[in-house]
Amino acid sequence: MTLNRILKFGFFSLAIFTFIMVSCSDDDPMVNPDPDPDPDPDTTSMMMDTMDIEVEATIENLLTNQVKEVIIPTMQDYQVRAAGLLTATEAFVNNTSASTLEDLRSAYMDSYVAYQAAAVHDYYATVNVDLVNTTNLYPIDVEFLDELIDTESYNFNVTAQQRANGFPAIDYLLYGLEDVVSSFSNEPKRANFLLELAKAMKEKADNLVDRWTGSLEENFINNGGTELGSSVSVQLNGIMVYYEDHVRGNKVGLPIGRSGPNDTPFDPDPTIIEAYYQSIENSNDDVSLALLKAAVEEMEDIYLGTTSLEDDGIGYEDLLLDRDQESLDTDIKNLYTEIYDKISNRTRIVGDDDLYNSIQALVTLYKSDLFPVLNVQDADGSNDGD
Repeated sequence: MTLNRILKFGFFSLAIFTFIMVSCSDDDPMVNPDPDPDPDPDTTSMMMDTMDIEVEATIENLLTNQVKEVIIPTMQDYQVRAAGLLTATEAFVNNTSASTLEDLRSAYMDSYVAYQAAAVHDYYATVNVDLVNTTNLYPIDVEFLDELIDTESYNFNVTAQQRANGFPAIDYLLYGLEDVVSSFSNEPKRANFLLELAKAMKEKADNLVDRWTGSLEENFINNGGTELGSSVSVQLNGIMVYYEDHVRGNKVGLPIGRSGPNDTPFDPDPTIIEAYYQSIENSNDDVSLALLKAAVEEMEDIYLGTTSLEDDGIGYEDLLLDRDQESLDTDIKNLYTEIYDKISNRTRIVGDDDLYNSIQALVTLYKSDLFPVLNVQDADGSNDGD
Protein backbone atom coordinates (compact mmCIF):
# COMPACT_ATOMS: atom_id res chain seq x y z
CA MET A 1 0.00 0.00 0.00
CA THR A 2 1.41 3.34 -1.03
CA LEU A 3 1.81 6.18 1.42
CA ASN A 4 -0.90 8.14 -0.42
CA ARG A 5 -3.44 5.33 -0.02
CA ILE A 6 -2.49 4.89 3.64
CA LEU A 7 -3.12 8.56 4.27
CA LYS A 8 -6.45 8.48 2.42
CA PHE A 9 -7.54 5.39 4.37
CA GLY A 10 -6.45 7.02 7.62
CA PHE A 11 -8.45 10.16 6.99
CA PHE A 12 -11.49 8.08 5.94
CA SER A 13 -11.27 5.98 9.11
CA LEU A 14 -10.98 9.08 11.27
CA ALA A 15 -14.05 10.60 9.58
CA ILE A 16 -16.08 7.43 10.17
CA PHE A 17 -14.99 7.27 13.83
CA THR A 18 -15.87 10.94 14.36
CA PHE A 19 -19.32 10.45 12.77
CA ILE A 20 -20.02 7.45 14.98
CA MET A 21 -19.00 9.29 18.14
CA VAL A 22 -21.09 12.36 17.28
CA SER A 23 -24.09 10.17 16.47
CA CYS A 24 -23.75 8.28 19.71
CA SER A 25 -23.37 11.44 21.73
CA ASP A 26 -26.58 12.87 20.22
CA ASP A 27 -28.55 9.74 21.10
CA ASP A 28 -27.08 8.95 24.51
CA PRO A 29 -28.65 11.11 27.27
CA MET A 30 -25.73 10.30 29.57
CA VAL A 31 -23.31 11.90 27.09
CA ASN A 32 -25.47 14.87 26.07
CA PRO A 33 -28.44 15.07 28.45
CA ASP A 34 -31.55 16.95 27.41
CA PRO A 35 -31.28 20.37 29.07
CA ASP A 36 -35.02 20.49 29.62
CA PRO A 37 -36.41 16.95 29.75
CA ASP A 38 -40.12 16.44 30.16
CA PRO A 39 -40.55 14.92 33.65
CA ASP A 40 -42.78 11.97 34.25
CA PRO A 41 -45.87 13.51 35.85
CA ASP A 42 -46.46 10.42 37.98
CA THR A 43 -42.89 10.54 39.31
CA THR A 44 -43.16 14.27 40.07
CA SER A 45 -46.44 13.75 41.88
CA MET A 46 -44.95 10.95 43.96
CA MET A 47 -41.99 13.17 44.91
CA MET A 48 -44.31 16.01 45.97
CA ASP A 49 -46.48 13.61 47.96
CA THR A 50 -43.38 12.26 49.72
CA MET A 51 -42.27 15.79 50.63
CA ASP A 52 -45.75 16.63 51.95
CA ILE A 53 -45.77 13.45 54.05
CA GLU A 54 -42.32 14.27 55.48
CA VAL A 55 -43.42 17.82 56.40
CA GLU A 56 -46.60 16.54 58.04
CA ALA A 57 -44.63 13.89 59.92
CA THR A 58 -42.26 16.55 61.25
CA ILE A 59 -45.18 18.73 62.35
CA GLU A 60 -46.89 15.75 63.99
CA ASN A 61 -43.70 14.97 65.91
CA LEU A 62 -43.44 18.61 66.91
CA LEU A 63 -47.03 18.73 68.17
CA THR A 64 -46.64 15.42 69.99
CA ASN A 65 -43.61 16.72 71.86
CA GLN A 66 -45.25 20.06 72.55
CA VAL A 67 -48.38 18.65 74.17
CA LYS A 68 -46.90 15.59 75.89
CA GLU A 69 -43.54 16.99 77.01
CA VAL A 70 -44.03 20.74 77.27
CA ILE A 71 -47.68 21.73 77.78
CA ILE A 72 -49.06 18.92 79.94
CA PRO A 73 -46.03 18.70 82.30
CA THR A 74 -46.25 22.48 82.70
CA MET A 75 -49.92 22.25 83.65
CA GLN A 76 -49.23 19.34 86.00
CA ASP A 77 -46.45 21.25 87.72
CA TYR A 78 -48.78 24.19 88.27
CA GLN A 79 -51.41 21.78 89.60
CA VAL A 80 -48.94 20.38 92.16
CA ARG A 81 -47.86 23.88 93.22
CA ALA A 82 -51.47 25.06 93.51
CA ALA A 83 -52.20 22.06 95.72
CA GLY A 84 -49.21 23.03 97.87
CA LEU A 85 -50.53 26.57 98.10
CA LEU A 86 -53.91 25.30 99.30
CA THR A 87 -52.31 23.02 101.89
CA ALA A 88 -50.16 25.85 103.25
CA THR A 89 -53.17 28.19 103.30
CA GLU A 90 -55.20 25.69 105.30
CA ALA A 91 -52.36 25.31 107.78
CA PHE A 92 -52.02 29.08 108.15
CA VAL A 93 -55.75 29.65 108.59
CA ASN A 94 -56.05 26.86 111.14
CA ASN A 95 -52.93 27.86 113.07
CA THR A 96 -52.02 31.46 112.27
CA SER A 97 -48.41 32.12 113.27
CA ALA A 98 -45.16 33.51 111.97
CA SER A 99 -44.02 29.98 111.16
CA THR A 100 -47.10 29.01 109.13
CA LEU A 101 -46.98 32.41 107.43
CA GLU A 102 -43.43 31.72 106.30
CA ASP A 103 -44.50 28.35 104.91
CA LEU A 104 -47.43 29.97 103.12
CA ARG A 105 -45.23 32.63 101.58
CA SER A 106 -42.88 29.94 100.28
CA ALA A 107 -45.76 27.96 98.76
CA TYR A 108 -47.16 31.15 97.26
CA MET A 109 -43.85 31.88 95.54
CA ASP A 110 -43.51 28.32 94.23
CA SER A 111 -46.99 28.39 92.73
CA TYR A 112 -46.53 31.90 91.31
CA VAL A 113 -43.41 30.83 89.41
CA ALA A 114 -45.15 27.67 88.13
CA TYR A 115 -48.09 29.78 87.00
CA GLN A 116 -45.81 31.86 84.75
CA ALA A 117 -45.12 28.87 82.53
CA ALA A 118 -48.74 27.69 82.45
CA ALA A 119 -50.01 31.15 81.53
CA VAL A 120 -47.81 31.37 78.42
CA HIS A 121 -49.95 28.61 76.90
CA ASP A 122 -52.93 30.94 76.76
CA TYR A 123 -54.81 29.11 73.99
CA TYR A 124 -57.31 26.26 73.72
CA ALA A 125 -58.19 24.98 77.22
CA THR A 126 -56.08 27.58 79.03
CA VAL A 127 -57.88 30.54 77.53
CA ASN A 128 -61.22 28.72 77.78
CA VAL A 129 -60.96 28.48 81.57
CA ASP A 130 -59.81 32.13 81.61
CA LEU A 131 -56.70 31.33 83.64
CA VAL A 132 -54.88 34.61 83.07
CA ASN A 133 -57.75 37.03 83.69
CA THR A 134 -58.83 35.30 86.89
CA THR A 135 -55.38 34.61 88.29
CA ASN A 136 -52.91 37.40 87.58
CA LEU A 137 -54.28 40.79 86.57
CA TYR A 138 -52.51 43.58 88.40
CA PRO A 139 -52.43 46.08 89.98
CA ILE A 140 -55.27 45.11 92.27
CA ASP A 141 -57.98 47.41 93.55
CA VAL A 142 -57.32 47.32 97.31
CA GLU A 143 -60.50 49.18 98.21
CA PHE A 144 -62.59 46.78 96.14
CA LEU A 145 -60.76 43.79 97.63
CA ASP A 146 -61.46 44.96 101.18
CA GLU A 147 -65.12 45.46 100.28
CA LEU A 148 -65.40 41.92 98.92
CA ILE A 149 -63.83 40.52 102.07
CA ASP A 150 -66.10 42.54 104.34
CA THR A 151 -69.31 41.66 102.47
CA GLU A 152 -68.20 38.11 101.66
CA SER A 153 -69.62 38.62 98.19
CA TYR A 154 -66.79 37.23 96.13
CA ASN A 155 -66.82 34.99 93.07
CA PHE A 156 -63.38 34.10 91.76
CA ASN A 157 -64.62 33.18 88.27
CA VAL A 158 -66.30 36.41 87.20
CA THR A 159 -64.89 39.29 85.18
CA ALA A 160 -66.07 41.83 87.75
CA GLN A 161 -63.55 40.51 90.29
CA GLN A 162 -60.49 40.49 88.02
CA ARG A 163 -58.78 43.25 89.97
CA ALA A 164 -59.26 41.53 93.33
CA ASN A 165 -58.28 37.99 92.50
CA GLY A 166 -55.49 35.44 92.19
CA PHE A 167 -51.84 36.02 92.95
CA PRO A 168 -52.00 39.83 93.14
CA ALA A 169 -54.64 39.54 95.89
CA ILE A 170 -52.45 37.05 97.77
CA ASP A 171 -49.45 39.36 97.31
CA TYR A 172 -51.37 42.11 99.08
CA LEU A 173 -52.72 39.87 101.82
CA LEU A 174 -49.34 38.33 102.66
CA TYR A 175 -47.12 41.39 102.19
CA GLY A 176 -49.27 44.51 102.10
CA LEU A 177 -50.75 44.47 105.59
CA GLU A 178 -48.96 46.12 108.49
CA ASP A 179 -49.11 43.01 110.69
CA VAL A 180 -50.14 39.98 108.67
CA VAL A 181 -50.42 37.50 111.55
CA SER A 182 -52.55 39.82 113.69
CA SER A 183 -54.73 40.81 110.74
CA PHE A 184 -55.63 37.20 110.00
CA SER A 185 -55.96 36.23 113.64
CA ASN A 186 -58.38 39.07 114.35
CA GLU A 187 -60.32 39.04 111.07
CA PRO A 188 -61.82 35.63 110.22
CA LYS A 189 -63.42 37.05 107.07
CA ARG A 190 -59.98 37.80 105.68
CA ALA A 191 -58.82 34.27 106.48
CA ASN A 192 -61.91 32.80 104.84
CA PHE A 193 -61.38 34.88 101.68
CA LEU A 194 -57.80 33.64 101.37
CA LEU A 195 -58.86 30.03 101.91
CA GLU A 196 -61.64 30.20 99.31
CA LEU A 197 -59.30 31.88 96.85
CA ALA A 198 -56.70 29.13 97.23
CA LYS A 199 -59.42 26.52 96.71
CA ALA A 200 -60.61 28.25 93.54
CA MET A 201 -57.07 28.44 92.16
CA LYS A 202 -56.46 24.75 92.89
CA GLU A 203 -59.77 23.83 91.22
CA LYS A 204 -58.82 25.79 88.10
CA ALA A 205 -55.42 24.08 87.97
CA ASP A 206 -57.12 20.68 88.21
CA ASN A 207 -59.50 21.69 85.44
CA LEU A 208 -56.61 22.64 83.19
CA VAL A 209 -54.88 19.29 83.61
CA ASP A 210 -58.13 17.41 83.02
CA ARG A 211 -58.76 19.29 79.79
CA TRP A 212 -55.25 19.06 78.38
CA THR A 213 -54.96 15.34 79.16
CA GLY A 214 -58.44 14.62 77.78
CA SER A 215 -59.49 14.61 74.14
CA LEU A 216 -57.62 17.88 73.56
CA GLU A 217 -54.30 16.05 73.75
CA GLU A 218 -54.93 13.95 70.64
CA ASN A 219 -56.87 16.70 68.89
CA PHE A 220 -53.88 18.99 69.31
CA ILE A 221 -51.58 16.41 67.68
CA ASN A 222 -53.95 15.59 64.83
CA ASN A 223 -54.61 19.23 63.91
CA GLY A 224 -51.63 19.45 61.56
CA GLY A 225 -50.54 21.97 58.97
CA THR A 226 -49.59 25.59 59.53
CA GLU A 227 -52.66 27.43 58.25
CA LEU A 228 -54.91 29.50 60.49
CA GLY A 229 -56.72 27.17 62.89
CA SER A 230 -53.97 24.55 62.89
CA SER A 231 -52.33 23.73 66.21
CA VAL A 232 -49.06 25.28 65.05
CA SER A 233 -50.81 28.52 64.15
CA VAL A 234 -52.92 28.57 67.31
CA GLN A 235 -49.93 27.90 69.54
CA LEU A 236 -47.56 30.40 67.95
CA ASN A 237 -50.17 33.14 67.72
CA GLY A 238 -51.41 32.37 71.23
CA ILE A 239 -48.01 32.63 72.87
CA MET A 240 -47.19 35.80 70.95
CA VAL A 241 -50.41 37.53 72.02
CA TYR A 242 -49.67 36.57 75.62
CA TYR A 243 -46.03 37.66 75.31
CA GLU A 244 -46.96 41.04 73.84
CA ASP A 245 -49.76 41.81 76.29
CA HIS A 246 -48.49 40.31 79.53
CA VAL A 247 -44.70 40.01 79.22
CA ARG A 248 -43.75 42.98 77.09
CA GLY A 249 -46.72 45.05 78.26
CA ASN A 250 -47.78 44.37 81.85
CA LYS A 251 -44.52 43.03 83.26
CA VAL A 252 -42.16 45.62 81.79
CA GLY A 253 -43.64 48.11 79.34
CA LEU A 254 -46.39 49.76 81.36
CA PRO A 255 -44.29 50.18 84.54
CA ILE A 256 -41.45 51.85 82.61
CA GLY A 257 -43.79 53.98 80.48
CA ARG A 258 -43.87 52.09 77.17
CA SER A 259 -46.81 50.53 75.36
CA GLY A 260 -45.30 49.46 72.04
CA PRO A 261 -42.34 49.85 69.66
CA ASN A 262 -43.76 52.95 67.98
CA ASP A 263 -45.42 54.52 70.99
CA THR A 264 -44.92 57.85 72.72
CA PRO A 265 -43.29 57.11 76.08
CA PHE A 266 -45.23 58.14 79.18
CA ASP A 267 -44.38 58.56 82.85
CA PRO A 268 -43.16 55.33 84.52
CA ASP A 269 -45.14 53.92 87.43
CA PRO A 270 -43.32 51.48 89.75
CA THR A 271 -46.55 50.79 91.69
CA ILE A 272 -48.04 48.68 88.89
CA ILE A 273 -45.35 46.00 88.76
CA GLU A 274 -46.04 42.33 89.37
CA ALA A 275 -45.67 41.25 93.04
CA TYR A 276 -45.66 44.91 94.04
CA TYR A 277 -46.20 44.47 97.80
CA GLN A 278 -43.52 41.83 98.12
CA SER A 279 -41.14 44.14 96.27
CA ILE A 280 -41.84 46.87 98.82
CA GLU A 281 -41.00 44.52 101.68
CA ASN A 282 -37.85 43.28 99.96
CA SER A 283 -36.76 46.78 98.86
CA ASN A 284 -36.05 45.42 95.38
CA ASP A 285 -37.87 43.91 92.41
CA ASP A 286 -36.06 40.58 92.47
CA VAL A 287 -39.33 38.63 92.68
CA SER A 288 -40.88 40.59 89.80
CA LEU A 289 -37.77 39.95 87.72
CA ALA A 290 -37.81 36.24 88.60
CA LEU A 291 -41.43 35.97 87.47
CA LEU A 292 -40.56 37.75 84.23
CA LYS A 293 -37.66 35.36 83.61
CA ALA A 294 -39.87 32.32 84.24
CA ALA A 295 -42.31 33.47 81.56
CA VAL A 296 -39.54 34.08 79.03
CA GLU A 297 -38.00 30.69 79.82
CA GLU A 298 -41.27 28.96 78.91
CA MET A 299 -41.28 30.84 75.59
CA GLU A 300 -37.81 29.47 74.92
CA ASP A 301 -38.79 25.94 75.99
CA ILE A 302 -41.59 26.02 73.42
CA TYR A 303 -39.17 27.18 70.74
CA LEU A 304 -36.54 24.56 71.57
CA GLY A 305 -39.01 21.79 72.44
CA THR A 306 -37.33 21.31 75.82
CA THR A 307 -39.01 18.41 77.61
CA SER A 308 -40.08 18.09 81.23
CA LEU A 309 -36.79 16.24 81.86
CA GLU A 310 -34.86 19.14 80.30
CA ASP A 311 -34.05 17.01 77.26
CA ASP A 312 -33.83 18.46 73.76
CA GLY A 313 -37.13 17.50 72.13
CA ILE A 314 -38.59 18.62 68.82
CA GLY A 315 -39.41 22.32 68.79
CA TYR A 316 -39.83 25.15 66.33
CA GLU A 317 -36.04 25.38 66.17
CA ASP A 318 -36.08 22.03 64.38
CA LEU A 319 -38.53 23.31 61.77
CA LEU A 320 -36.16 26.20 61.05
CA LEU A 321 -33.13 23.92 60.77
CA ASP A 322 -35.05 21.64 58.39
CA ARG A 323 -35.44 24.73 56.19
CA ASP A 324 -31.73 25.65 56.36
CA GLN A 325 -32.43 28.65 58.59
CA GLU A 326 -29.44 28.24 60.89
CA SER A 327 -28.78 31.98 60.98
CA LEU A 328 -32.32 32.80 62.14
CA ASP A 329 -32.14 30.04 64.75
CA THR A 330 -28.91 31.51 66.09
CA ASP A 331 -30.43 35.01 66.20
CA ILE A 332 -33.43 33.79 68.21
CA LYS A 333 -31.33 31.84 70.71
CA ASN A 334 -28.89 34.73 71.13
CA LEU A 335 -31.79 37.08 71.82
CA TYR A 336 -33.11 34.83 74.59
CA THR A 337 -29.65 34.86 76.16
CA GLU A 338 -29.54 38.64 75.85
CA ILE A 339 -32.88 39.00 77.63
CA TYR A 340 -31.75 36.77 80.51
CA ASP A 341 -28.52 38.75 80.87
CA LYS A 342 -30.41 42.03 81.05
CA ILE A 343 -32.85 40.63 83.62
CA SER A 344 -29.90 39.48 85.74
CA ASN A 345 -28.28 42.90 85.58
CA ARG A 346 -31.29 44.72 87.06
CA THR A 347 -32.69 45.06 90.55
CA ARG A 348 -35.70 47.11 89.44
CA ILE A 349 -38.21 46.77 86.65
CA VAL A 350 -38.44 50.53 86.19
CA GLY A 351 -35.35 52.07 84.64
CA ASP A 352 -33.95 52.50 81.14
CA ASP A 353 -35.52 50.94 78.05
CA ASP A 354 -32.72 48.44 77.46
CA LEU A 355 -34.56 45.37 78.77
CA TYR A 356 -37.79 46.45 77.14
CA ASN A 357 -36.09 46.87 73.75
CA SER A 358 -34.69 43.33 73.84
CA ILE A 359 -38.08 41.91 74.83
CA GLN A 360 -39.65 43.83 71.94
CA ALA A 361 -36.95 42.59 69.55
CA LEU A 362 -38.17 39.03 70.10
CA VAL A 363 -41.66 40.05 68.94
CA THR A 364 -40.19 41.50 65.76
CA LEU A 365 -37.98 38.47 65.13
CA TYR A 366 -40.86 36.03 65.53
CA LYS A 367 -43.40 37.95 63.47
CA SER A 368 -41.10 39.23 60.72
CA ASP A 369 -38.90 36.15 60.32
CA LEU A 370 -40.03 33.01 62.13
CA PHE A 371 -43.69 33.20 61.10
CA PRO A 372 -43.03 33.74 57.36
CA VAL A 373 -40.40 30.98 57.20
CA LEU A 374 -42.86 28.51 58.73
CA ASN A 375 -45.69 29.85 56.55
CA VAL A 376 -47.67 30.83 59.64
CA GLN A 377 -49.96 33.83 59.28
CA ASP A 378 -49.79 36.46 61.98
CA ALA A 379 -53.36 36.36 63.29
CA ASP A 380 -53.45 40.07 64.03
CA GLY A 381 -52.30 40.78 60.48
CA SER A 382 -49.37 43.05 61.34
CA ASN A 383 -46.25 40.89 60.75
CA ASP A 384 -44.22 43.92 61.81
CA GLY A 385 -43.77 43.20 65.48
CA ASP A 386 -45.98 45.99 66.73
